[in-house]
Amino acid sequence: MTARRPAAVTAADGRRYLVEGEVTTWKARAFGRNAECPSLSPDGSRIAFEKRVREGAQDPWRLHVLDLRTMRETPVAETRSVDDQAAWLDDSALAYALPVRAKGTSDIWTVPAGPSETGPSLLLRDASSPSLVVGDS
Repeated sequence: MTARRPAAVTAADGRRYLVEGEVTTWKARAFGRNAECPSLSPDGSRIAFEKRVREGAQDPWRLHVLDLRTMRETPVAETRSVDDQAAWLDDSALAYALPVRAKGTSDIWTVPAGPSETGPSLLLRDASSPSLVVGDS
């Protein structure tokens, strides 16, 4: 897989797959299973995504990062179930929302994008679904 090709998710036979493809030819190849919400790193070398790690509604998702050069998939240090598309803060960190059940809102958390002894940390309270906005200075 080349880092320049688009990554998406498709469903077949009740399962979700990460795919790479060419929009102009309508061809795609599956390369990851049980995945949703892919997010390409700023340098184009990795994809962060939610991976279904257990069936049912009780904490089914875990954030993973796929290295496109080695095709090695690694869970990040966040062990809570994350059902939100991760946003890359830079080439080394992800941001994502987690619900605050008592308030009916969510908070934004950040975690290193690879294996780390450093766990998640709170970035912003009462916010949801982060996105990185890049503009001209």
